[in-house]
Amino acid sequence: MMTLKMKQVVLLLIYYLSPIVASIIYWFEEPLDSIDMVNNLIHRTGSIIGIFGFIWMCFNIIIQIKLKPIEENFSLDGIIRFHTLMAIIAIILGSLHYPLVRLEREYSSFQIRSGSIGFMIFVGMMILALIFMSNRLIKYKFIEKLRSFASGKKFKYGFNKFLHNMMILGVSVIFIHAIVSNTSNQSILMLGVYTFFFVITFTGWFYHKIIRRFRSNTDPYSFRKASWDTIISENNSELNKEWALDLIKHNPSLYPCLQCGTCTDVCPVSEITKGEYNPRTLILAARSGYKDLVLGGEEIVIWGCTTCNTCEEMCPQNIELTKIFTYLKNQSIILGKVPDYIHDQVKKIYDYAKAIPLQAAIEKRRSQLGLPKVVGPDVNEVQILLRNLGIDKKIGMEIEIEIESKKLKGNKLILES
Repeated sequence: MMTLKMKQVVLLLIYYLSPIVASIIYWFEEPLDSIDMVNNLIHRTGSIIGIFGFIWMCFNIIIQIKLKPIEENFSLDGIIRFHTLMAIIAIILGSLHYPLVRLEREYSSFQIRSGSIGFMIFVGMMILALIFMSNRLIKYKFIEKLRSFASGKKFKYGFNKFLHNMMILGVSVIFIHAIVSNTSNQSILMLGVYTFFFVITFTGWFYHKIIRRFRSNTDPYSFRKASWDTIISENNSELNKEWALDLIKHNPSLYPCLQCGTCTDVCPVSEITKGEYNPRTLILAARSGYKDLVLGGEEIVIWGCTTCNTCEEMCPQNIELTKIFTYLKNQSIILGKVPDYIHDQVKKIYDYAKAIPLQAAIEKRRSQLGLPKVVGPDVNEVQILLRNLGIDKKIGMEIEIEIESKKLKGNKLILES
């Protein structure tokens, strides 16, 4: 039985050897001009570069359709990085292809235009993908503005789907460019090579976009999700698109969420509660605009997050999940929708300057072990701080403890860890 490493090697060999085999076929099928050998070799090199670019773009679409052998043998983060890298390399190869093949011969205007259009589609798609489908450029302000604009125009899911479809359009145009070439006209074998790679690519894309919808399980990430990760349940909460847009503005990294379920799979709270707390469905509900459902304060919903940062570290899209959950908690506090146990914990911190006060039994045990006494915090100082921060008003506490008239200036509510 093949090991995981062996399966990965086999899949990568298919990816890298396929254009090599196609190039060898081309080399023997393309007529050799012995008179102008240098220009002919340059032309052949340009054509082979184009073959590599075309086949790798075809394979990148196959990677996108979430085939089981690929999904089960590679991490999602690894797939995304590999896909991005190879797409960039394919575009670079495409940019080298055109000037090299034009050195030796002239081409019809149709072939030139089809090649140029296909190349421009790929370049445009790459630029848009880096803006809307990746967080690699999230540090730049204009990305935040573009994402906010797109969300406001309801481009969130539809626009990302449009970008995916652009890739098959680009490959289709390049395929037409290839089959009208001199090589395809003179070699049935090369025509068959181009057709073979396009057909398997289009078939996979058609299955992913159309046929999959009629299956009982339509989730392309079903291989990766935890057993307790289910789809979001129906609710009576009304959609609030303005709130969802505001969420994107404050947390632009949220935009390219794939709903892959990695966050839920690695979340210790989600595992223990068997999905009662589910980061993925929480993000889906928030991004969709179900404000009342998310901020309602019922059960654990947003309050299950312990800010351990595990989900954020493992997210293949580098979404700032902990920051988003903290923002949602602050929103819930502002609305006065705080669970009772959060209220009780804050009350304990106010009363004892600790979430868990030191117990008499612990103090006795420390004394028996010869350990020094624990110096308690300044309760009065903590109470002044919390009152100046307005915590009592934020969570609706009625505190009537006398505090000294000390002033702490320059404080504001910051609940982020």
